[in-house]
Amino acid sequence: MPGHPEWPGVPVGVGPVTGGSECGQEKEGCGRVMRLAVLGPVRAWRRDEEVDLGSPQQRGLLALLLLHEGRPVETEAILEALWGEHGPRGARGTVRTYVYRLRPILGDMAVIESTGSGYRLTVRDGTFDLRRFRELTAQAHRARRAGATASAADLLRQALGTWQGPALSGVRGPFFELERDRLEELRLAALEEVFDLELEVGGASDLTSEIRAAVREHPLRERLHEQLMLSLFRAGRRAEALAAFQYTRRLLREELGVDPGPALRSLHDRILREGEDAPVPAGRGPSSALTPTPVPAQLPADLAVFTGRRAEIAELSLTLRDAAHAPVVGITGLGGMGKTALAVHVAHTQRHLFPDGQLFADLGGFEDPAGPLEVLGRFLRAVGVSQLPASLDERAALWRTTVSGRRMLIVLDAASGGEQVRPLLPATPGCAVIMTSPRRIVDLPGIPWLRLGVLRPEDALHLLAAISGTRRVFAEQEAAGRLVQACSYQPLSVHVAAARLDARPSWTIDQILAQLEDDLRQPVVMHADCKIVDRPFREAQARMDTFHRDAFHLTAVPDCGRLDAAMAAAVLDLPVNEATAVMEALVDAHVVESGENGDYRFLGLVKAFARRQALNGLGHQHCQQALHRLLRHCLTTRNTAGEEDLRALADQITDLPDALAEMVSLSLP
Repeated sequence: MPGHPEWPGVPVGVGPVTGGSECGQEKEGCGRVMRLAVLGPVRAWRRDEEVDLGSPQQRGLLALLLLHEGRPVETEAILEALWGEHGPRGARGTVRTYVYRLRPILGDMAVIESTGSGYRLTVRDGTFDLRRFRELTAQAHRARRAGATASAADLLRQALGTWQGPALSGVRGPFFELERDRLEELRLAALEEVFDLELEVGGASDLTSEIRAAVREHPLRERLHEQLMLSLFRAGRRAEALAAFQYTRRLLREELGVDPGPALRSLHDRILREGEDAPVPAGRGPSSALTPTPVPAQLPADLAVFTGRRAEIAELSLTLRDAAHAPVVGITGLGGMGKTALAVHVAHTQRHLFPDGQLFADLGGFEDPAGPLEVLGRFLRAVGVSQLPASLDERAALWRTTVSGRRMLIVLDAASGGEQVRPLLPATPGCAVIMTSPRRIVDLPGIPWLRLGVLRPEDALHLLAAISGTRRVFAEQEAAGRLVQACSYQPLSVHVAAARLDARPSWTIDQILAQLEDDLRQPVVMHADCKIVDRPFREAQARMDTFHRDAFHLTAVPDCGRLDAAMAAAVLDLPVNEATAVMEALVDAHVVESGENGDYRFLGLVKAFARRQALNGLGHQHCQQALHRLLRHCLTTRNTAGEEDLRALADQITDLPDALAEMVSLSLP
C-alpha cells in the first residue's frame, strides 16, 4: 500500500526509538524519518514511502530486533525465534544474508550493527509504534493519578490508535506467537482502562455499542462484561444489564464450568438493590444511593495447591487478631517467593473476623505505582460512597470516617512507598491491613515486616506433587528432590518445573532436570518458562542503580558456595568496608542471602541469572579479571575459601598464569 499510515491521534515523527530529535509537522525534513510498525503488519516507511521488507523470515528478524528496542540480540536467540529448536542447515548464514539485505532498505535512519555475538538495531531518525503506544499509556497513567480523568482517557484513545490490526502480522513462529499474545494483552488492558475512565466521566453515546463489540471479540474477559452491564445500567437500561449478567453466567458455566467472579456478582447485586430508578450516568450528577451498606469481597481466589508456610501463617494470623488496634503487617522478599499468594491465603483464612468486607488493591510495585487518589476512589465506591471528593486529603479523611467502626480486611499488594500507602490505612480499631512490597518500606514506622524466603525442601516437594500428581513425583522421589533443589525451593520456579513435567508426560524427572540445568547454563534464556522464572530477578535489578547492578552481576561469577566481605571486596576491587555496604544493599534487595557468620550466598537460580547478565553485559574479560583478583586473595589469606571453592575458581580462569597455577597446586592436597 503506497504512502504511510497516519496513526490516529499520533503526530507523525513524535517519539524516536533511540537518539534523534522529535520531528513535528512544522519542522523541515519531517518526511525523512523512518516509520516502523509492529502493532499490526510488520511494515516500514522511508521518506514517506513503504519499503519492501522481504520474506516473512526477514520481516521476523526486523521485528525481533525492534522488540528489543536497541538492546543486542544474540545470534542463538535469533535462530531460536525464527526457526525454533530445529533450524535449517546454514541458518547462521541465512541470518547474515537477512541483515545484509535489510541494511540498505533501512538506510542510515535505522542501523543494524554487529555486536560480535549478535546484532542490535538503532533507530536514529524515526518512530516506532510500540514505543509510542507505551509512551502514551504511561502519560495516561500519570494523568489518571493526577485526577485528570478526561485527559487520561484521551491519551489512551491515542495509544489505541497506534494499532493497525493484530500485532506482528505476517511473521510466524512460537516466539512471535508469545509476543503477539503479550502485546494483545497490553492492548486489551488499555481498552478496559479507557472504558473505565469514560464510564467515570460520562462516555460518548456509542460507548455501550463499543463495549458490546469488545465483549463479542473477547467473551471470556469478565471485566468487559462488567463494563457492559455498568454502561447499560447508567444509560437507564436496567433490564438489559441484568440480562447481560445472566448471559455471562451461562457462558462462563458452559465454557469454563465456573460462576462469575466477585466483581460481576457484586455489580449484579447492586443493580438488583437499586430498584427501578436508573442512576444518572457518571460525571452527570449523583447516582442513586445503595439501600444496604455493601459488603465488598474483593479477595482474589486462594491457590488450590497452597503448600507450607505454617510458621508464617501463624505469625500473620496472630497479628491480624489484635482487635485493640488497627493492625498493619508487611510481607517482603524477592519476587517469586509467593508474597501475594501468602497474603491472599491468610486473608481467606481470617476473613470470618472481618464481617464488613475485604478489599484488595494491586498497587503496581515500583515499576508502575498506582496513585492513592485512584485507589481511594475504588475503595470508597466499593463501600457505597458515590460522591467522591476531588483532593487526596479529602478522600483519605472520608475513607477513615467511612470505615470507622467497621471490621474490614484490606490487602495492599505490591506497595512502593509510604506516601502511596499512608492515605489508605484505617485509623481506628476493627480493621486490619496486609501489605506486600518488594522492599521494606522504612518510612512506615511501627509496622512489622516478614521477610519471605524459599520453601522448606519437604514443602517444595509437596508443592511439586500437588501440581504434577503425587504418584509420579513420589515414584521418582529422589530425582524430584533434586529437581526442587535445582529450583532453589522457590515457589514460582517449582510451579514452572511442574508445568514442564505436565507438558512432557513420557519424560522422567531426571530428563526434566537435565533440561533445566542445560537451560541455566545457556548464555541467553529463550524458553518462555525460563523467562517467567527470570522475571522477578529482572525486576529486582531494575530497581538498582548501575553500580549496584554491576556488583550484583559480578559477585555471582565465582563458583564459590559463599563469599565473605573480604572475598566480595576482591571481586569488586573495593575496600572491605565499601564492599560490605554493597553486599548489604544487595541483601536488602533480596538478591543475596546473608549468612549467620556474616558471609553472603546466592540462590542457585539467582546466581545463574546474574552470571548470564555479567557475561553478556560486563563481558568475559571483566569477569576474568574479577576471578583473578579473588583467586589471589584466597591464596594469600587464610580461612577464606575451602579446597572445593579454590579448585572451582582455578578451573573458571581460562588463562591461568603459571605462578598462580603453582600456588593453587601447593595449596591443594
